[in-house]
Amino acid sequence: MKTVVQSLLNHIQGKNGSRWAKFIRDTGTENILVVAVDAAKFTHKAIFCNFYGEILVKPFHLDASETGVEKLKQQIQQVKDKYSLKEVVLGIEATGHYYEDLVRRSYKENYYVRILNPVTTANERKSLLNRSKTDNLDLMAIVSCILQGKGTSSPLSSKSMNGLQKLTRARRTLVQEKTSIQNQIRTYADYIFREFQGKSVWVNGKRKDVKPLSDLFGKASRYIMRNCLHPSDILELGKDGLRKLSVQENLKLRDEAIECLIDFARNSISQPKECVQSEQFLLNLRLDQLSLLEKQIKELEKRIEDIYVRTEGAVILSVPGIGLVSGAEFCAEMGDISDFNHGGQLIKMAGTNPIVKQSGDRSPSHYQVSKEGRKPFRNIVYQVGRTLAHNNPEMNRKYQSLLERGKAPRQAYIALGNRMIRLAFSMIKNQTLYRTEHEDYSLLNQISKKLRKANTIYFYEKFVTSINNQSA
Repeated sequence: MKTVVQSLLNHIQGKNGSRWAKFIRDTGTENILVVAVDAAKFTHKAIFCNFYGEILVKPFHLDASETGVEKLKQQIQQVKDKYSLKEVVLGIEATGHYYEDLVRRSYKENYYVRILNPVTTANERKSLLNRSKTDNLDLMAIVSCILQGKGTSSPLSSKSMNGLQKLTRARRTLVQEKTSIQNQIRTYADYIFREFQGKSVWVNGKRKDVKPLSDLFGKASRYIMRNCLHPSDILELGKDGLRKLSVQENLKLRDEAIECLIDFARNSISQPKECVQSEQFLLNLRLDQLSLLEKQIKELEKRIEDIYVRTEGAVILSVPGIGLVSGAEFCAEMGDISDFNHGGQLIKMAGTNPIVKQSGDRSPSHYQVSKEGRKPFRNIVYQVGRTLAHNNPEMNRKYQSLLERGKAPRQAYIALGNRMIRLAFSMIKNQTLYRTEHEDYSLLNQISKKLRKANTIYFYEKFVTSINNQSA
């Protein structure tokens, strides 16, 4: 009974609550000094309490510097000596990255660190029926959360995992910028040659969308957009000119595309060329930006690959549907799993756990996901679920089953993403590769199409060989 209750409490907490409970029992509440810190860029604020919530040192400021850290350390030692306290519990809210340096120093001093989610402290302020937000209220909310056993005691991510997270987030930002630039290119191209991106035409009595070029951002399209986009330029070149240009610049323009371009140009109602000079200038600038972004994204992906393949989380690359970038981002956002007992706790951290309402004899009702977790993690969970639904045979069967039960595609994607969290947790914790009875599955094919040759060899040496040796 005790084990069942403890397991339930751990699940509700979302963390390994038993580890915290053991620390409290072994230390004794009368021997604990609680230090709450509200971290900021240049100036932190701290308060000292005992485990009964009695204030021992009123809120005070300290510099976010080596001098400030030493001041905090001295203050802690003085209070410990004065009140004969044995252990220090330092609670701090995970805001931005300003808390990280203090956390690292606290671990070096052997303080017991509790890192709190900002959502947790915000809810604590609400529970005090106070809508105000001040540094002192933030400190008291941190103290209250610590006394309730909330937060995590996990060390900060390793340098490699922390670096991986920064790289994957940087890539995501660049991809978003790329999408924005592409939309601007579409707009400027519309001004110059409205029909260049395609138009609806009558074919055998029916409307049909026809595009001269299948890829708007391919080599041929980019060259034309930069050098001869206006309909007058297309007509001036003519069929022979476009064919000659295609050969000279290796554009690989098909005759059907050339004829379509000329036909659309001949019937275009775009503005005269002299009226769109500004748009052409801006279009060229955006094309330059797009090329630079694409180069930076490729460089980031190479760096991500080199770091990710050397982490324990790289085992999930053996899962069909998990690509290099999605796998790296998934593991980076998941972070250190040592403080978790099962995947369900990670689901709560992502905020993709369903809101359940149940009372008395009524059956539990499931509503939308809580969204009370890490937004970047939640985003990648959804994206991974969506990819798996269409690129993993086992997950696709589950996806179809969810749709048949009346689930919307978005709900099914989140469910599959949560399923992947549980699978990833098990694979990383036990260092096992993906297991399937699907006849078309090949581990070598999965890894070789996701990693460069050198990293493929490294993957096999690290995971396949070592796992086989352990099995033997």
